[in-house]
Amino acid sequence: MVDFKHTKNQAFYDYWLSLPKEGILPHRHNFMPEDVPSLLSSMVIYELVSESFIKIRLLGSSIEDRYGLNRTGSNYLDLVENPRRLKASQALWSQAEKPCGMHTFLEQELKTGRRAYLEAVGLPVMHDRDGIPLLIFQSNEVVNEHKTPDKKLYKEPDKKNDKEKSPLKAVRIVKRSFFDLGAGVPDFRD
Repeated sequence: MVDFKHTKNQAFYDYWLSLPKEGILPHRHNFMPEDVPSLLSSMVIYELVSESFIKIRLLGSSIEDRYGLNRTGSNYLDLVENPRRLKASQALWSQAEKPCGMHTFLEQELKTGRRAYLEAVGLPVMHDRDGIPLLIFQSNEVVNEHKTPDKKLYKEPDKKNDKEKSPLKAVRIVKRSFFDLGAGVPDFRD
C-alpha cells in the first residue's frame, strides 16, 4: 500500500490497523500509546478544534527536542509560517473530513545549520467524547531521497517570543500524499 521508509512509521501503521474499528476508524480510547512505547518519542496527537486552532495534545520527546520547547497544549499553527498556515490547516482538516492517511516528507532546518529530513505518517481516530477530530502522527528522520537543494525553506519572520528559543529555524514540505483507509482520499493539493 504505502512504502514507508522508516520502520517506526510502518510499526505505527501496523498498530493502527490492528485496533478494533467502528466503520473504518478506531476510537481514541483503543489507541494506547503505552502499547507501543518505542513510538512515543516521535508521536504527535493533534486535536482539530477549529480551522485556526489545532491543539497539540501530545508531543513526543524527540519532536519536542527539535522545537526546543514543550508545545503540548499550544496551537500547532503557531509553528507554521504565516503564508502556509491556511494550507497547513486545510491539509489536516481534509484528512479528518475524509478519513484517510497522510504520508509526508519534510525538511527542517535548525538554527545550527543542521537539516533534518523527516518522514511523517498521520492517521485519524474517532474522539471518544465530543466528536472533535483527532489525528495521530509519527515523525522520524530518514535519508533524503528527493534531493531538492534548490527549493527554498519556509522561514519564520523574526519575532520577539519563545520561537527565538527554539532550535527550529525553518520547515519545508517536500512531498505530501494521502492514502485510502476505506473512505477515499481528499482532493486537497498543496
